[in-house]
Amino acid sequence: MGRSFVLFVAFSLIPIFSVYGKELKLAVVPKFHSVFFDQSKAGCIDAAAQIKGVKCIYRGPDISNVRMQDQVINQLIDEGIDGIAVAVTQSKYLVKNSLKRAKEAGIPVITYDSDIDVSVNEDTNSLRLAYIGTDNFELGKSLGEELKKLRPNGGTLIMQSGRPDSPNLNLRLMGVRSALSGKKYDAPPGELLNNDSGWTEVREPFFNFDQLDQSVNQMESVMKGKPVKADSFIAVGGWPQNDQALYRKMIAPYQEKINNNKVIIVITDTSSEQLTMLKDHLVHINIGQKPYEMGRQAILTLYKIVTEQKYQKTIYTPITVCTPENADTCTKITGL
Repeated sequence: MGRSFVLFVAFSLIPIFSVYGKELKLAVVPKFHSVFFDQSKAGCIDAAAQIKGVKCIYRGPDISNVRMQDQVINQLIDEGIDGIAVAVTQSKYLVKNSLKRAKEAGIPVITYDSDIDVSVNEDTNSLRLAYIGTDNFELGKSLGEELKKLRPNGGTLIMQSGRPDSPNLNLRLMGVRSALSGKKYDAPPGELLNNDSGWTEVREPFFNFDQLDQSVNQMESVMKGKPVKADSFIAVGGWPQNDQALYRKMIAPYQEKINNNKVIIVITDTSSEQLTMLKDHLVHINIGQKPYEMGRQAILTLYKIVTEQKYQKTIYTPITVCTPENADTCTKITGL
């Protein structure tokens, strides 16, 4: 018995690369480098450090550009990567190009944060083996439900998104619309609200294409009430707050409007900088995701796939609702 235990301990300490013949290189590919996605890098690195013989490769484009993201994935394939987790920028282009090539090369692909859109008209499970990230429809519903708490009788709304072809963001838009209207929609992003349960979108969503300056300028037009006026603003991503100095400069003249709820502001994500702005009452609600956990679970899942272990095909990471009152504790979730 004692000898068996010693042998078990000895074999359990053998590095993975000595068993599989090489170090396993697993990649996490964000849409672009940002405050949000760089947290997935930290999760990727920490998870890889806990498994002998596994290396995290975190690589993505500097800006949100599907062709640049496609080039990154192709480069990783050329380098002999063992597995790829990708936050999908634009489904159809990637599926026809680098993701198709990865599949042909036998390299396992999973998605995180943003999944492959069903509009590609192919079996999603044949294109990627797992999805890890927020339930984006439920995130959108939470954004809408929190707005309803602050404006229970309805109102006028302008939303902000990144790209019109982003699958995860369109699910969030549909979630907001479902929460406010009470309707079910056939496909994302749903339909523009038009006096639905008291809610009207005064225009199509602003699309900032992940340009922070543009996102802040778009939000400022809402605060000014020019050229269109609305009493509520929802950003389905964290763009306007991703440059704290820029946001603070823009929002300062409108503090009274915020304090008096003349414009309700609900913004996605809860970086430390965003929580500081929340405590300073520069926004009403922040709803956060767990990008660190996405990166961590991406590496753990890819490792299980490569080493032929059982794995979960869908892992929804939690969301958190943060207000000025609970900003110090809202993101402290145990049990991950």
